[in-house]
Amino acid sequence: MKNLKENWVCEHDEPLLKVPILEFVKRVFRDRRDNTRHDFYLLRSRDWVNIIPVTEHGTVVMVRQFRVGIDDVTLEFPGGVADSGDKDLCTAAIRELAEETGYVPMPGATCVPLGWSHPNPAIMNNRVFSFLIGPVRKDRNQKLDPTELIDTVEIPIAEFPERIRRGDITHALMLDALLSLALRSPGASAGLVSELQAFVNAQPPIQEQPKS
Repeated sequence: MKNLKENWVCEHDEPLLKVPILEFVKRVFRDRRDNTRHDFYLLRSRDWVNIIPVTEHGTVVMVRQFRVGIDDVTLEFPGGVADSGDKDLCTAAIRELAEETGYVPMPGATCVPLGWSHPNPAIMNNRVFSFLIGPVRKDRNQKLDPTELIDTVEIPIAEFPERIRRGDITHALMLDALLSLALRSPGASAGLVSELQAFVNAQPPIQEQPKS
């Protein structure tokens, strides 16, 4: 297998814009194959956390908030940027949960890491870590930033498959967290393999085109 990374040599970074949550950078790479130089643009950010918070009553705490990128309201899990002062990422997740929703873990609650992914490796350098936390309970008022306006809702666990099918949850990172959670179950993993194999088996054989 080719070592694709070796083809690219980073010449230098040129910071273009820095704001509180990210930095916009031009990165110049040289392609070893022909020594040509190419400009790429990336967003540098600290790591993010997403939280699937489950109450003692069998509901999942979610938030509704306006998102500028799509000029519309989304249904999401609580989450945010990990701070340098956070002891670890689970601590960051619990802090973000409390700030955005006012929900906190109950005594004896568990914080289960679900893994991490790259939000968009084509233009971003950071990772998003997902956690399952519960049981949680409403304990305090929200502590929101000036630009945040967030409604908190509790969704029954049984509603999630239909909510996804009808497009209520469209944020890719939320769907990624749910996939990571689902794949912890052997049944879900087997179901994914089964669906892919069924698709392959249902396809007609590819007909070779006659040679002219």
